[in-house]
Amino acid sequence: MTKFKSKNTNSRIVFCVLMYTALALFILGLFLFNANYTSIYKSPQVDNGTVDFTDVDIPSRDVACNLAGEWEFFYNKWIVTDNETCQPDGMIKLPDTWTYKNFGNGSLPKTGYGSYRLYAENVQADIDIIVYRHYPDFAYRAFINGQLNYRSGTLSKDIGQTVVTGRTDERHPYKTDGGLVEIVIEVSATNAGGFNAAPWLAATSTGNSYGTSLRSFNYIALGITTAAVIISILSFLFFRYKRDITVPAVILALYAHFLVSKDMLYVFGLQATAAMILEFFSSIAAFVLLALHFKKNGALLKKIPVIITSAAGAVFTVLLFIFYGTPLAPVFAFLLFAVGCSYFVPFMLNKKFTTVQFVVYGVLFMFLMSVFFFELCDWLGLLVFGTEFIFTYELMAIIGCFTVLWLWKLAKTARTAIRVSELECELSAVKSQALKAQIKPHFIYNSLTAIQAQYRNGLCEGDRAIEQFASHLRTITDSNGEDLIPFEDEIRNVLNYFELENLRTNGKLNLLLDLNFSDFTVPVLSLQPLVENSIKHGGLRERQDGSIMLSSDKTDKSVIITVSDNGNGFDLNSVHTGVGIENTKKRFELINAEMRIESAQGSGTQVTIEIPLE
Repeated sequence: MTKFKSKNTNSRIVFCVLMYTALALFILGLFLFNANYTSIYKSPQVDNGTVDFTDVDIPSRDVACNLAGEWEFFYNKWIVTDNETCQPDGMIKLPDTWTYKNFGNGSLPKTGYGSYRLYAENVQADIDIIVYRHYPDFAYRAFINGQLNYRSGTLSKDIGQTVVTGRTDERHPYKTDGGLVEIVIEVSATNAGGFNAAPWLAATSTGNSYGTSLRSFNYIALGITTAAVIISILSFLFFRYKRDITVPAVILALYAHFLVSKDMLYVFGLQATAAMILEFFSSIAAFVLLALHFKKNGALLKKIPVIITSAAGAVFTVLLFIFYGTPLAPVFAFLLFAVGCSYFVPFMLNKKFTTVQFVVYGVLFMFLMSVFFFELCDWLGLLVFGTEFIFTYELMAIIGCFTVLWLWKLAKTARTAIRVSELECELSAVKSQALKAQIKPHFIYNSLTAIQAQYRNGLCEGDRAIEQFASHLRTITDSNGEDLIPFEDEIRNVLNYFELENLRTNGKLNLLLDLNFSDFTVPVLSLQPLVENSIKHGGLRERQDGSIMLSSDKTDKSVIITVSDNGNGFDLNSVHTGVGIENTKKRFELINAEMRIESAQGSGTQVTIEIPLE
């Protein structure tokens, strides 16, 4: 198994390739299953307008017989309702449309109405059978031996008067007698190219719980996710909880609706086209929310690729609806699916995702895209079998992915809280050590001795030295409750300290400032130990030209502070830094800053501090 690292782009690319390969193999496998569906479930073969039910025990089957294959076709004729006795225009292999078919009189448009006929031989006697198609986006009725068997919607030869309901409006089981069975399906006026689906034949006594039990899970999932959305939103509004749970809950609810929209057709009697529009809106909204969820968790949204991808998706969606019912519709469906797949790649390669997020988001997206793809195929009539089992199992997988993410988020939050507590204790200890290091008896004694000497030189010099000493002590004591102070305030602290130390050398030390940028903060009393180290251990008091340079500058990504001296220097490999320097280094690390010390015997010392602008 490939070992993933959060910053390893190559591993992420490999995982993306594997993920899309798995998705492609999954799609290929289901299309192979689709091509061999009738043989897998031992449904009789439909060929040249006939089907033989010899040795087929219809009532004992858990899965209805699928009647995919060649049917006789009559364009703009209702052969049962209008009592037509004409010859068929030709054969159509369902599922397919009549659009652009040529039966000798020119290419057919996707508009019109028509009839399909099939003869079933050797159907067992004394059973009640029914011919139907679940959730069609057209109005139709089925006849068996001239008797109305099933009707969905209101049929008319005028498309303006056709009403598509997608539900069962009439159902009259036919009692077989063991003879030849003529099955006729009449399709109302449509602009979708006719009956682009394969109908089913089943006994009314068959439990056929195959799809029903699976769809029940969709209803449960819809209820659970909708409740999760309501609870999450109320929690956020009234208790100010974060949106981390709300967004995944909304995505789940939208996709649960996406999966059960056809069931809503049956329950509420919605128009099939309206249900498909709702499906598209639900899926698009889910993907937009998923993108925002990615952004919230660290992904970078680049406007131009997002705009181009979204625009392409919108164009292909419009073209898909325009060319629905024609051979071009699957092309635009595939392009829409490809756009959706490419939409996810920039997010997957984002280095800010952790390994857990990266893997789970990848699996989640694969499930979402496969659901979307198979819904498109089912809508276009490219699959002969129902997709309820695909949707149900993948919905369970999607819920599992979000559950893993939620548990990981809780664990991460707990670890963060523990780490924050540890850092607070550590920072308090470091601050305490740093403050204690500032008030040293020998420093106070030396300062008071120097102040006494200044008073011998004059009252004004003594008062100024006392003021500097008091200011330095006040800085130390007042900083007990502060973590960060403006850089300019810290410079004043350094100057106070330096003047006190310089009293003892009669002013022969030099402190040079080169401050090109000062609009930032530093830990309180963090630079003074560096100046102190240069004075005490750099041998500056013994030099006539002893000097310290303190500078600040800004780059694109960070602020650079340097403290350098022209003292004796030391060998970094043989000398250990003191407590004050170690405390200072640790305090800078707590704000993600880096402190580096460069020194060599006889070449002075330079301390460089790099503070990220973030």
